Amino acid sequence: MSRHAVAVVAGAVLRLASAVSAEWELRYDERNAIRPAIKDRVVNVDTGDSGTDFPRYLNELGIDEVRIRFRGQTPGVKKLSIIWSGGSQGADCFTVSLDGRPVGRSRTVLSELRPYAWYRDEFIVRLAADAEHVIALSSPPASRSSVEFAALCLSDDVNRTYQPLCGKAIGSLRSYEAQIKDPGYMAQSEHLSIFVPASHRAGADRLAIFLERAYMKMAEIYGIEPIFRFSIEHYPPGHPRCSGGISGQATIGYPVEAIERFARWGASDVRGFAGYTEEMSHGFKACYRCDGTYEALGVAVQEDIVRSLVPPAVADAFWLPEHDTWRKTHQAYRAAGNVNPDHKQYPNGVLYTRILNHLFLTLRSEYGPRMWPDFFRVIRQMDYPLHRAEKTERLRTYADIFAVLFGRDMRKEFADFGIDLSADPPWGWQTYEQ
Repeated sequence: MSRHAVAVVAGAVLRLASAVSAEWELRYDERNAIRPAIKDRVVNVDTGDSGTDFPRYLNELGIDEVRIRFRGQTPGVKKLSIIWSGGSQGADCFTVSLDGRPVGRSRTVLSELRPYAWYRDEFIVRLAADAEHVIALSSPPASRSSVEFAALCLSDDVNRTYQPLCGKAIGSLRSYEAQIKDPGYMAQSEHLSIFVPASHRAGADRLAIFLERAYMKMAEIYGIEPIFRFSIEHYPPGHPRCSGGISGQATIGYPVEAIERFARWGASDVRGFAGYTEEMSHGFKACYRCDGTYEALGVAVQEDIVRSLVPPAVADAFWLPEHDTWRKTHQAYRAAGNVNPDHKQYPNGVLYTRILNHLFLTLRSEYGPRMWPDFFRVIRQMDYPLHRAEKTERLRTYADIFAVLFGRDMRKEFADFGIDLSADPPWGWQTYEQ
């Protein structure tokens, strides 16, 4: 795995992408709102142009074809990876050709079934050295499916999976340094990049190793991996990119204090890293569109992740007081007749999250340590029902997923627990039923 800084040119082209040895990479960057010109319903892009803008759409904005012109740097077999999403109500797909010859066709997806999903399709091509080539992306005959692209990469490494940064990521060490107006450092592992001021280099290297372990455990539990690489960026307090959470698909903007805390505590105290693992867990969870229990589910799964990373005593010191708080909040809610007993003490978001976390903990105590891997397996078997659930249907959908696991009517159990099955999460039990 290369650990060098990535050199970035203006626009969309990145040379030598961190996760692969790339001939070229085109990646959508939200900071660059300019799209390539459309001429005769075709977008032409030249990867040798340092000002290249990203060809984001096919069958949108009057675009029938995207043509990418490039000069082969080395001969041999290459892999073209394309990250994309469907945007129509019908079957979505596209075809790929090289120098006028068909290369292949993407998978066909029904976007109405998973309207928020991103896909990775890969195509093997053989190139001659120092020759000009054109890759063309277009729709099959009679198809007008709408496609949105997030990244394209031509790589020498046909065995490595391409995992680009998402559109909200800072993208490079140079761009990061321009933001913090100081020297910076980028630590990397297989699935994430960590940006810190240069003075925090040692802590960032340790954090990259630790969070890579966390990533692998998340992949095991969720049974799926994000399409996008995590970009974990640290900024001074008040910086506009310091969101304190995850944005886009996999960009985490944290204050510099977070890396200082990890450097001080490491894995000896969960408070030293819990923010990182929680936000990464949300990034994995987004694959399933689990909006209905956004914070609660992320926290619940995170406990299993944390317990796999640290000794039991360290995990218990953090999680057992949390369990007690969830239990007491649920008791207060039930005693008040399933309403918020005190809005000052329990803001709706806090109340809702704690009650659901107590429910999840209760279920896991019965089911055992395989509950979350099995829960996400069932979601895949049910073809991702949370993607299609309306806001006021999500809690019923959760109950139906658990019903498959437990073999009984979980809607009734949710209701008996005090859950409003018609609630519009995540801001409290706000039902729209009359």
